[in-house]
Amino acid sequence: MNTVMSRPKFLGSKVYEKYKKILTVFLLIVLLFVFGAVTLPNFLSMEQVFMTIKLASFTALFALCQMIVIAAGGSGLDLSVGYMATITAVLTASIMDGGNERLWLAVLIALALGVLVGLANGVLTAYLKLPPLVVTLAMADILQGIVNAYVAGKAITGRPSPFLVTIAAKFTGKFPNILFVLILVTFIVATILNKTKWGQILFGVGANERTAYLSGINVKKVRCIAFTISGVLASLMGLLLLGNMGIAFKDMGSNYVLPSIAAVVIGGVSLAGGEGNYFGVILGAIFLQTLTNLLIAFGLGDAGKWLGFGIILFAMLSAYASNRRSR
Repeated sequence: MNTVMSRPKFLGSKVYEKYKKILTVFLLIVLLFVFGAVTLPNFLSMEQVFMTIKLASFTALFALCQMIVIAAGGSGLDLSVGYMATITAVLTASIMDGGNERLWLAVLIALALGVLVGLANGVLTAYLKLPPLVVTLAMADILQGIVNAYVAGKAITGRPSPFLVTIAAKFTGKFPNILFVLILVTFIVATILNKTKWGQILFGVGANERTAYLSGINVKKVRCIAFTISGVLASLMGLLLLGNMGIAFKDMGSNYVLPSIAAVVIGGVSLAGGEGNYFGVILGAIFLQTLTNLLIAFGLGDAGKWLGFGIILFAMLSAYASNRRSR
């Protein structure tokens, strides 16, 4: 009798354990919105909420780059994503120059740049076993240096195509169009990671590199592909940033590097690799954007934003680390 009675409790605890991190982030978002509604006028207006979702969508899409690299294990992080986006935006703005006719060429350039940079990061980290943190930081400096040299002494000319402006900056009713892009990407990512063999291989490599290797998986190739995907996604994000902002400028993507990592951590993805829940990452991005809105509304500006990001990142890392030790 006791055994039968305890079974539902066990199943319930398993479900809770599985979704605990997501529920925690969701609760934190609710608390931030409640606090904002109590202390600030119009904080919960529909316009404000959808603007928060729009801005968070860009962070979430950048965070996808980090999640894939982190899931592959090997202490993977990609600090070059923001600079990858910047160089793509700067180089393609003049090509499109406000028209849709050469958007296809801009997309091809973005794909080529993404593959080139991502593959370089992957080869250096996976095959030459250099630390991903150092490699991607060096790559970020190289990309920023190229941008600085390209724009030295002259203005960055060109505008995004109207199509990019529509999907990145415009709204359909009250809904930002970038949200529909995020929903589509989320569906594709969830399908690939959870329903395909490659997703299982990616998580297997991140969870236990030696076991994956003994099972016949080419661990180096998987991690190299992960960095290449990150490079391509970050490069395409450069086109979306250009469409949203209307112009290209230096450092336009650099502010997304730390938030992209923080969204992954806050979303409950282990930095040790072997897992990846993109829905949690999206919630992490929404939490960060809501926190940013609050800090700016209280007059703390960028200094308060980065201080808040750092404190939250330390707190979440400490909480997850202590949770692992208690098991």
